[in-house]
Amino acid sequence: MTRICILISFFLINTIEGKTQGYFQEEFPKVWERSTNYTKAIVKAMPEKLYDFKAYEDGMSFKEQQLHIVDNISFLTNYITGDFKSFYKKDKLDELNKQQVLEILDSAFNYVSVLIENTETSALSEEIIFKDAEMSKQNIFYLIRSHIIHHMGQSVFYLRMNNIKAPTYVGW
Repeated sequence: MTRICILISFFLINTIEGKTQGYFQEEFPKVWERSTNYTKAIVKAMPEKLYDFKAYEDGMSFKEQQLHIVDNISFLTNYITGDFKSFYKKDKLDELNKQQVLEILDSAFNYVSVLIENTETSALSEEIIFKDAEMSKQNIFYLIRSHIIHHMGQSVFYLRMNNIKAPTYVGW
């Protein structure tokens, strides 16, 4: 009887874990695409002449907010792949125009899309240490999205401070 209970427990745990990972691989790409589109809409809404706008003196400019998102994608995807991917030259930040910022964002978001698509199901559940906390690689994808949402909120605030209507939220 004990063996049967152990086998049933093992089967149930593996089935639930497999369904959770399958759900992630099926649903997260859709969420990521909506998040990508919303981010691009916000970034496009800000006129280029306001890309250096700062809400306060020691804060990030609107452009820096967007490139910070890209930097964080580089940082966090390293936990998934083991490789640090750079999307632009930081020493050229002041020279970047709106179109270039959009292209850099697009490249970084596409990189994450490819990772979501190509990361093996078994790799998603691999445990890693992030900031002294144990988490799965799958959770890194959620962390990337959470960080983007945080900065999109700030970016919407920047738009509103300049009397620019923010795009309707579609990131769910």
